[in-house]
Amino acid sequence: MDPAPDHLLGESGTSEALRAQAREHIRDHARLEAPRIERLSRVREFVLGAQDGLLVPLGVVTGMAAANPGRPAILVAGIAEAVAGCIAMGGGSYLASEAEEALYAAEIADEGREVEEQPDREVAELALVLEDEGLPRADAERVAAGLAANPTVFLRTKIQKELGLSPDVGGAALGDALVVGLTYMGAAIVPLWPYAVLPLMAPALVTSIACTLFALFTLGVAKGRIARQAWRRAGAQVLAIGSASAAIGFAIGHLVTAITG
Repeated sequence: MDPAPDHLLGESGTSEALRAQAREHIRDHARLEAPRIERLSRVREFVLGAQDGLLVPLGVVTGMAAANPGRPAILVAGIAEAVAGCIAMGGGSYLASEAEEALYAAEIADEGREVEEQPDREVAELALVLEDEGLPRADAERVAAGLAANPTVFLRTKIQKELGLSPDVGGAALGDALVVGLTYMGAAIVPLWPYAVLPLMAPALVTSIACTLFALFTLGVAKGRIARQAWRRAGAQVLAIGSASAAIGFAIGHLVTAITG
C-alpha cells in the first residue's frame, strides 16, 4: 500500500483529517454494511429451507400420485409432511445453532480466564501468532504488549486471532430457525397446490413437477447470484437434484403399488 500523502500525516503518523476520513468510513460500514452482511449470512438457512421444502414434499406427493390413492390422500400426506418438516427443520436448526453458540461461548469464557490468570503467557502467545502472520518478532511483541494494556481489546484480539471466532458471536439461533422453518413451509406449497386446485390427477402431477422444478432452478440461480457463482451452473445443479427426487418418488410409488397390488 502506498504511504499517505505528507499533508495527511502528523507527528504521530496519522493526521486528524485522515482519522476523520477513517472514522466516517467505519461509521458507514457499521450503518450499512453490517446489516447487509448479516442478511447475506442467512442465505444458507434460506437455501436449506427452500430447497428441502421443495424437494421433500415433491418426492412425497409424486410417489403418492404414482400409487394413485386419490387426491385427498395425496394432500393429507403432503400437508402432514410439510408441517412436520417445518417443525423438524426449524427445531433442528435452532438446537444445532444453540449448541454451537454454547460451545463458542464456553471457548471464549475459557480464553478470558486464561487472560486473567496467566496474562504474561497470553501476551507471549499473541506475539507468536502475530509473528506467524508475518510481523517481525520485535514488532509482534511490541504490538501484543500494547494490546495487553487494554484488557477488553486484548481479549477480543485473542478471540479473533487464536480461536478464529467473533467476540460478538451468538444470538442467531432463533432467527436461523425461523428462516429455515418458515421458508420450508412456504416452499412446500409449490408442489402441493396443483393437487388442491386441479381436478384430474395427471394434470396435477405434471403441473406439480413442472412448477417445482422451475422453482428449484430459480432458487439455484438466486443462490448463484448472491454467492457470486455462475448462475446457470448453480440453477442446473439444484434442478438436477429436484429431477432426481421426482423420478425416485415416482418410481417408488409405482414399485410399492406393484408389490402390494
